[in-house]
Amino acid sequence: MLFGQHLVKDVVVNAIKAHWHNENPKKPLVLSFHGYTGSGKNYVAEIIANNTFKQGLRSNFIQHIVATNDFPDKNKIEEYKTELRNRILTTAQKCHRSIFIFDETDKLPEQLLGAIKPFLDYYSKISGVDFRRSIFILLSNKGGGKIAEITLKQYENGYPREQLRLESFERDLMNFSFNEKGGLQMSELISNHLIDHFIPFLPLQREHVKSCVGAYLRKRGRADLVSNVEFVEKVLNSLQYFPESSKAFSSSGCKRVDAKTDLELAKIRPLIHSSQFDDEL
Repeated sequence: MLFGQHLVKDVVVNAIKAHWHNENPKKPLVLSFHGYTGSGKNYVAEIIANNTFKQGLRSNFIQHIVATNDFPDKNKIEEYKTELRNRILTTAQKCHRSIFIFDETDKLPEQLLGAIKPFLDYYSKISGVDFRRSIFILLSNKGGGKIAEITLKQYENGYPREQLRLESFERDLMNFSFNEKGGLQMSELISNHLIDHFIPFLPLQREHVKSCVGAYLRKRGRADLVSNVEFVEKVLNSLQYFPESSKAFSSSGCKRVDAKTDLELAKIRPLIHSSQFDDEL
């Protein structure tokens, strides 16, 4: 489950629903996810994939592109542009509802995304392929600091984060993406208004991380520990929080919850042969 992200639930769900139900969309749906690590960007992208195709991210109709893995060398920009265009065209030829996920967009070589501009624009077909029912999702850490700043101000003023609206973030996220070094710097995707929604993933508070711990315990078949305050607090206290003054938000969101929970589980239920392992250490 997704915790602490009311804007994501509202905007993403309704944007995709509107796109799917539109019999004649004029362009692909393009979403740009922003926020610190562990806030749920990849998780939401996976949910979208799983609810579109039975095989989820393993589907032949999905391209999941990771910047540092797929395009690591900035000196090969022209080669990468050709490769990227071919990958997108080949996938979209198989299915008009293909999904393209760009992870670590902020780490992509500058101007690489310019190669995909025609696919995102208002064209009925590109190279004989209709992209208008496709979905493009860009994941980035850009703007995470500004998102945290706005959310912290809301927290310190005693207002519920659920009162924050998309308008509070979108302009800043657009400017950060366009002006700062990264895959969208000076990009025509922004200047030509081809990105439909810039969506902030808010930093998670302790209560949200606690919900993540509970969800993972249930997944592990240890629902009995969800109400065990001592156990849950050990997991929560093993994580880091910011800012130093209030420790309002988890530095890693829910990203390290599984590992930290498993560590505490191992302490109360020793692994098989653990005595032998201890002796060897």
